[in-house]
Amino acid sequence: MPAQEATTPSDLAGQVVAVVGASSGIGLAAVRAAAGRGARVVMLARSAAQLQEAARGIAGDVQAVAMDMLDRSAVERAIGGLARLDHLVLTAVADELARRAPVAALTDAQVERSFDRLRGYICAVRAAAPRLAGRGSITMVNGASAVKPPRQGFSLLAAENASILGFGRALALELSPQRVNVVMAGVVDTPIHAGRREQVRAWAESEDLPARRFGQPDDLAQAILFLMTNPYSTGAVLTVDGGLTAT
Repeated sequence: MPAQEATTPSDLAGQVVAVVGASSGIGLAAVRAAAGRGARVVMLARSAAQLQEAARGIAGDVQAVAMDMLDRSAVERAIGGLARLDHLVLTAVADELARRAPVAALTDAQVERSFDRLRGYICAVRAAAPRLAGRGSITMVNGASAVKPPRQGFSLLAAENASILGFGRALALELSPQRVNVVMAGVVDTPIHAGRREQVRAWAESEDLPARRFGQPDDLAQAILFLMTNPYSTGAVLTVDGGLTAT
């Protein structure tokens, strides 16, 4: 009698994955990757219209739920209302380029907005942690400016990204055996670069970046899927940046 095929730890069939920031970019790529592996994916983002549009093109079991990650009540309703949660993926970003300025010239509003991503990640984790499967995972995405800040005008962005590194690594200890990891991304072809895409692409494909590639959302989705499904990965910071931090 032939042996039954074993279920591997990377099999997401029947598992529930919630993705915050799912309407575009890295988040949307993560949704496609997880749905393609058989997961039921809950897509979370602020705009219901953008979520619905994004969900139409995805094969698999996906559900779109509008949620502002800075609204704790909304987060509790959306994430706390899930009957089951195996994995949480946090990818949401604001327009980081709008907060570029020398530190002495920063407005109070820019300073306040600079930590919105950390605040949102905290809201989502607070709602998810009590409901997360015992061997479930949380994967956060941040930027490489955490360890390699640009020279001019991005001190707030560097601080925000560094705070997420610390938050993720501390949570890996606090929430164990639930796993928490961080994907540290380089320059990726997402809507944040829409106004200067060709300029950024030319730089990314030049000899200034070792990979000579404009990072794609799918590149990051592969990393997220790896950390989500590898049962021995926790407290890790996986750098996917085309070699940016090596330069």
